[in-house]
Amino acid sequence: MLSALPDYILYLLAVVVSAIVSLYAVKKIIFIARERKIYDIPDNIRKIHGEEIPSLGGIGVFIGYIATIPFFIQQFGTGWEVIITSTVILFFTGIYDDLMNMRPSKKLLAQFIAAFITVKFADIRIPYLYGFNGIYTLPYWTSIGLTTFCCTFFINVFNFIDGIDGLAGMMSILCCGILGIFFAFSGNIVEACISFSLLGATAGLLYYNYFPAKIYMGDTGSMLSGFTIFILAVFFIRFMWVSPVLFSPAPAFIVMLSILFYPVFDAIRVFILRIKKGISPLKADRRHLHYYLLDSGMSHAATAWLITGVNVLTISLAVLLGNMFHFGIVLLFISLPSCALALIAQQMQRNKRI
Repeated sequence: MLSALPDYILYLLAVVVSAIVSLYAVKKIIFIARERKIYDIPDNIRKIHGEEIPSLGGIGVFIGYIATIPFFIQQFGTGWEVIITSTVILFFTGIYDDLMNMRPSKKLLAQFIAAFITVKFADIRIPYLYGFNGIYTLPYWTSIGLTTFCCTFFINVFNFIDGIDGLAGMMSILCCGILGIFFAFSGNIVEACISFSLLGATAGLLYYNYFPAKIYMGDTGSMLSGFTIFILAVFFIRFMWVSPVLFSPAPAFIVMLSILFYPVFDAIRVFILRIKKGISPLKADRRHLHYYLLDSGMSHAATAWLITGVNVLTISLAVLLGNMFHFGIVLLFISLPSCALALIAQQMQRNKRI
């Protein structure tokens, strides 16, 4: 029945239905969490809220997303049944962590297993590096290993940006919106609907997560978003390899990197700073750029909009410059907005201390 509808109606339905379901689910979750007194506990490092606020908003995102996508997956040949299995694994991992504070090693193992299942059994992998560092085609198991590692890594770094009201939600909406538009214009209807479904489900949460937040996304939501965005990005470069409607394969790879760029940049930057200080790169602290901006006096909303704007600029540069295709030059250009933001944030924090 849905297949008879015009594509743009399908995309609109994906956004609207998932947003309505998510909005209702999040509202109920807030009520239940308050009744049962299930709150996120401040740690005065990264969790600095003074109020009792639940962190189970990701459940609402999952419900809005998973209740919508079956209507748009018309064939399972693309491996979406496997991807949904991995999504469910991450969902239960996230709930356990949000409620019980799961050990990092166990959480990392669950993320790795979910990523490996999708990469291996749905064959969603990066088979080529398109000349990056002189490497083109990857051996099969190297491709499996690299994609699994990158997927697990991105799940975690996306979780890192879920530190202030609205930021992770806005970044998720941006990435899903860009990927959804690319899929729509390249004729990949199922993946476009998946992207727009996650966009709508996240928008339903953002209504309550925008500053001042009434509920947080939590690991349940950030892991779902990070995982799905990464998988959709790999789908994007795979489709552009088979049918380069919008971009040829190499520029498509650059665009994919730009979509994922900011969370990865911020995480690597923080890891380097921690290692230089002689502490574990995984130790929680306030060295992320959003904390620098927040500590300098910017509001949650202004910080979230500024960082989202930086990501928009990064993607725009990749789209405009991708066809130049010299990896060194293009990567330098797409890294400039994030580098500039890092310098500005560090200077603002120094001025605040003075």
